[in-house]
Amino acid sequence: MLSDDRPTDPAWLPIFSKKKHFMGNAFGMIPGLETDEWSNDACRGYVIMAMEDCGFSKKDIRRVVGQLYEVFDLNSVEDAKEKYHSSPY
Repeated sequence: MLSDDRPTDPAWLPIFSKKKHFMGNAFGMIPGLETDEWSNDACRGYVIMAMEDCGFSKKDIRRVVGQLYEVFDLNSVEDAKEKYHSSPY
């Protein structure tokens, strides 16, 4: 087995490798490229709004929102994106 002798203290890492310097954080500083505020709770809110607009019962909405907890835990964002793109909806 090879040993890893790289420094483990973040202070030793080059500045470009530190999290606050990643490009993902820089986009929020460029007008028009701000990241959307997204979370599983936001997704649940969208689902609730859509289901209410479609006339689903409160019982069915609670059932779907409850199932989302398991779906979020067991699947990645990429899994969900692939499911959407391959679905007939």
